[in-house]
Amino acid sequence: MDPLVTHRCIEVRQEIGWIEKRTVETSFDLHLYEDRIEVKDISYPIKSVLDISYRLEEKDNKIGYLYLHTTGGVRTYFIKKDPTKLIEEFKVLMPSTKYNM
Repeated sequence: MDPLVTHRCIEVRQEIGWIEKRTVETSFDLHLYEDRIEVKDISYPIKSVLDISYRLEEKDNKIGYLYLHTTGGVRTYFIKKDPTKLIEEFKVLMPSTKYNM
């Protein structure tokens, strides 16, 4: 089964060498399926995801945050691009009464 939407997330870590400190940035994809969201080796059943939100400034290469609000807590992922398409597809999958509280 192909994902409905894929969104690129990033991971940032610091490495210290003999004479320098460097920032290493790697990326991975978050996949939205009809029944789950997969991030790296973690799979969240769609019923356990309550909401998706984000905070991202529209400046060059600024790092923003994507928040998965789950029944097990909030999971935070770093992003660089607007995840509006991901959020819109997620809302289509969820019952409309959930967003009309």
